[in-house]
Amino acid sequence: MLVVMKMSNAFYPWRKAFSGLFFPYRNCLCCGKVSVDAPLCTDCRSRWQDLRSCRYCATFVSSTEAVEYRCQNCRGVSLPFAMARAALPYEGFLRERLLAFKYYGRTGLRWPFAALLLETFQQFYDGLQFDAIVPMPLAAGRYQERGYNQVELLTELLAAELDLPHRPQLLRRVRETRPLAELNRGEREQELAGAFQGAAANGMRLLLVDDIYTTGMTMRGAAQALRNSGAREIYALSVAASRDF
Repeated sequence: MLVVMKMSNAFYPWRKAFSGLFFPYRNCLCCGKVSVDAPLCTDCRSRWQDLRSCRYCATFVSSTEAVEYRCQNCRGVSLPFAMARAALPYEGFLRERLLAFKYYGRTGLRWPFAALLLETFQQFYDGLQFDAIVPMPLAAGRYQERGYNQVELLTELLAAELDLPHRPQLLRRVRETRPLAELNRGEREQELAGAFQGAAANGMRLLLVDDIYTTGMTMRGAAQALRNSGAREIYALSVAASRDF
């Protein structure tokens, strides 16, 4: 089992410098080409600069759709978050890196992924005041198998960079669920019902973070649990999201 040390904000500047020595990552997360001191190379930044999200969730949509267009993932459902945004489409080399980070112990990738999240936060949420950052939790069994929660590694860094409270204790996954990719929409909703439990978040505006946003059902279930525990407003942020085109 991989053991990952927790980090306090007081030691963040030292750890940030230290990571350059022990977790060197000098390649673009999107294509793998050399990219020093930035999560994306110049070519990939240019390629993705005109990305557009669904007005209501993180799903990427065609630039030809109307402003009010609602993607198939959130059409006909109530969204418990005010907005959801992601950095890039969940595909290609980025998908491979995310899976390596999530399942195969490549925890050094948290630094460039956190940098990508920071850029996306600054693009969409920089004018908002948040009370805390909350990572998507893992069920206890899966945490024991992996030895770490990859999203919590990201939110540790993001919270330190933004000087915001890091509050993983506000949300728990109280039971494991089957892989959602194998289920249809109705089965996914049933599988996620009651899977999350929020703690006292009375009147708080929260940033809920996950690594991958596909159908949005996991994010909706987690956000609803936080709303049920008293959160005033929730905004969602992910590294990658699916496409609706």
